[in-house]
Amino acid sequence: MIILASDTSGKSISVALAESGIIRDEILEKTKMQHASSLLPAINSLLDRNKLSLQDIDLFATTTGPGSFTGIRIGLSAVMGLAYGTGKKVYSVSSLAALAAAISSKDKVIAPVLDARGGRVYSGIYRQGISLTVEKPRDIAGFLEGLAEEYLTTEEIIFVGDGSLLIADYLSALGPDDSLVSFKEKAAFAPAEKNDISAGRVALLAHAAFESGEEFLAAHEVKATYGIESAAKRNLESKGGQ
Repeated sequence: MIILASDTSGKSISVALAESGIIRDEILEKTKMQHASSLLPAINSLLDRNKLSLQDIDLFATTTGPGSFTGIRIGLSAVMGLAYGTGKKVYSVSSLAALAAAISSKDKVIAPVLDARGGRVYSGIYRQGISLTVEKPRDIAGFLEGLAEEYLTTEEIIFVGDGSLLIADYLSALGPDDSLVSFKEKAAFAPAEKNDISAGRVALLAHAAFESGEEFLAAHEVKATYGIESAAKRNLESKGGQ
């Protein structure tokens, strides 16, 4: 099975090819949010240098968010169009699950976090590949306090994603009397290169789902998981309530 995977939920784009559970090739580009002009050329480049066409792809795979509203919309539209045009199915996975999967630690609690702005992070909690909480934006202080209480006896919690930099800054600024000071000893941070979502990892998740017999989606069935409403919609609703 040949899988074409992509991620556009962050500040970069990533596209990858995997075959029989092995990453064949991958492109990661820091686009500064220029997803619309970068994604399809990256896919074409990946296919060309591997001497493949879209008809050779057996399954498309993509992240569905949370993350950049614009990036998610562009990425899903592209994947849905390619899948529809070739008659192939789509594997979809949350951005946070893809981040968590990059950490190969069976027994650790993994907290994938993405910058949601305004002192918040899109956050999840994973152990052994299983999601342990609802994935949504949370205030950093409240999120850490919840972790400290829920995982009191846990030796270590690994943060991964661009939001981990915000977590690190928040913990480093704590005063000596803050209730979270002791939690700092539990906090560990993934290597910087793990903070960008890898389409290769998404492809491997898709292959694992195929091996387990998971049913995949038709192009029109793929849905975004934004996590929160867009700023434009929130502003519009705010004005309407005045």
